[in-house]
Amino acid sequence: MGAIHPQLDTPEQNADELHMSLAIFIDQFGEGLLEQVRRQNPPIYDPDLDTQTPVWRARQHVLDNLTRQPFEAQAHAVHAVVKLLLDHNEPAAVLNADMGTGKTMMAICVAALMQSTHPRTLIVSPPHLVYKWRREILATVPGAKVWILNGPDTLRKLLALRNALGLKTSKPEFFVLGRVRMRMGFHWKPAFLTRQVLQDGQRFRFACCPDCMEPIERENADGEMMPLSAEAAALMLADRRCKCSHCDSTLWTLIRAGKRIDSMHDLVLGALKQMPTIGDKTARKLLSIFGEDLLGGMLDDNVYEFLNLMDESGELVFSDRQAMRMERSLASFEFSIGEGGYQATEFIKRVRREVA
Repeated sequence: MGAIHPQLDTPEQNADELHMSLAIFIDQFGEGLLEQVRRQNPPIYDPDLDTQTPVWRARQHVLDNLTRQPFEAQAHAVHAVVKLLLDHNEPAAVLNADMGTGKTMMAICVAALMQSTHPRTLIVSPPHLVYKWRREILATVPGAKVWILNGPDTLRKLLALRNALGLKTSKPEFFVLGRVRMRMGFHWKPAFLTRQVLQDGQRFRFACCPDCMEPIERENADGEMMPLSAEAAALMLADRRCKCSHCDSTLWTLIRAGKRIDSMHDLVLGALKQMPTIGDKTARKLLSIFGEDLLGGMLDDNVYEFLNLMDESGELVFSDRQAMRMERSLASFEFSIGEGGYQATEFIKRVRREVA
């Protein structure tokens, strides 16, 4: 009988032996890798160190006095965001967490900790969650005031609130805007004045900035800055929104679109017909029963209230099957009744610049 030799490992077997599961790899090398990451990117917030500081204890005292208390892990995330924004003067912070971890609660707590320096908080929310934000704010922050700005008159309300509330406040104030209201496009046109300028004994009419009245200039072929006529300025400013080179004021203004503005009845009718299971006949019937004001308010401010619409006898207008279909559609659908020609983000940016 010949000798029996042990079977040699194949290359495939050797390669398999070199593989290591992720769990084993992290167990063996995770601590060293984490330490290396900490050395290269030191954390802004360290619970073991920060919890010993007077600043942390003062902020924790604010959290302890909220009506609803965040969990310990949520509180650490809140402290980290506030430290990044206030102590490190960063313009923004990202709170990234899974669904159900309490992002709304943590964001409200961040706003509560910043009340001493930033008493007013602007919240941009999906339209169907604006009332959830209002509910949670009132249930968390004692004495808070909440305004819902989710309708076609968002800018009018902002202007009215600006005049009524003034620049300072002693109580926490929250302004909740539906996301679709903030991202609306807007129409604009060049904005400048014309003035007469005496040059070489002759009078010329040039375009100038409405704020500082300095001429709007453009560099010529010789590299010299030359004032522009009204016609030349209109052509130069028509393609892009520019600012004055002297005072940095905007040389454009917002305008309304030139399209025909539909009546409220037509706007609500069109919105109703976009809803699943509702055709033209049903939409007109609903309008005749409930009216354009009631239905328009529901569709614009809280579309989920529309699902529970009741008739005079207290019976639900829509069956369970209809309501389920519409609810599934509303998860990714946003209404815009009476869309205006102004963008809320541009308005807020200008107001903040004026206040500053």
